[in-house]
Amino acid sequence: MTAPQAQTDAQALRDKRRAGWAGVLLNAPLAAAKIIAGIVAQSQALVADGVHSLSDLASDATVIWALRHSHRPPDTEHPFGHGRFETLATLAIAAMLALASAGILIDAGARLLDPPDVAPGVLALCVAAVAIALKEGLYLYTSAVAKRTGSTMMAANAWHHRSDAITSVVALSGIGAAMLGAPWADALGAGIIALMLARVAFGYGRPAIRELVDTAPSGEIGDRIIAALMATPGIRDAHDLRLRYMGGSIQADVHIALDPAMTLSEAHRLSEAARARVLARVPDMAEIIIHPEPFGHADGPAAHDAALRPELARVVRDCLEGIVTPDAIRQLSLDYRDEGVIALVELCQEPACDAQNLVALRLQRARSDLSEIRLLWASSR
Repeated sequence: MTAPQAQTDAQALRDKRRAGWAGVLLNAPLAAAKIIAGIVAQSQALVADGVHSLSDLASDATVIWALRHSHRPPDTEHPFGHGRFETLATLAIAAMLALASAGILIDAGARLLDPPDVAPGVLALCVAAVAIALKEGLYLYTSAVAKRTGSTMMAANAWHHRSDAITSVVALSGIGAAMLGAPWADALGAGIIALMLARVAFGYGRPAIRELVDTAPSGEIGDRIIAALMATPGIRDAHDLRLRYMGGSIQADVHIALDPAMTLSEAHRLSEAARARVLARVPDMAEIIIHPEPFGHADGPAAHDAALRPELARVVRDCLEGIVTPDAIRQLSLDYRDEGVIALVELCQEPACDAQNLVALRLQRARSDLSEIRLLWASSR
């Protein structure tokens, strides 16, 4: 990670922490004021709104907890990083909203069946009005932080704040209607609040669950990644792309097909170039793991079942026995093709003129996975 990136991450963390603590400092007294005023003024809608503010307070605490973990670098226990702590926090916030919705809905249903005789007082109306202004301001601040940092968790928490402002609007309407002679309106307002909470809970809980079970992002993102890979000179094909979300960013792994004659070092260089191109062209991409393979020879028997170097090197030495001395073999390269493995043997001395034919005859008798042994020496270049 470069220094500018580290500064950006540090600033993003500071911004998110400030937004989290701002929610705590506002929601704690606001929830208490709503619940107390609702009890005193006999407004069930305002009490329900206060419970929602308590769930806001719990979600702020969850955000602060997640921020202590999600920005840590990868370690031995979490080699892919800690980004999913934010996803877990988002799911926890959604669960809090769902539980609050269920409790409020049950209580509102009971009150609709048996409306109270006393209408809410003016105190409930005033507290609801003040709460609307405060929570809308907190929503705007937290939403701005979410946009700057690209954090789904902060966006969920921002909407948690806005849903609290909206529920205060519903509470205000219910309280006003009840004061004008419709005692059931307060309970109806509480029921509407509960349904709104359930909708927000589903809206943020579902994507969090999809991320935790590694649901792939949209196909459009995959198309952009493949296009970036294929724009890299030397890549003949890209396939087996797998994507997943990790704390709002995307991780991927993919196979690329390269010229079978390419050296390992060139294949590595080309893979790094392709990785850099994808990270530059797909902003949400956090990491991509690239698996290079030989074009046209990646799935044949030689790629999966052929013998490895120690056994094939022994066959090469046996076929060259008496033709050259063992120390004459400067380098052995193995080319795994569908039709078999080709051994390229670089010699530091010139063998007898009929050496290639003799080696081919010995190789036929050896019955190994080698299909051909090619001898190379200085005078043959």
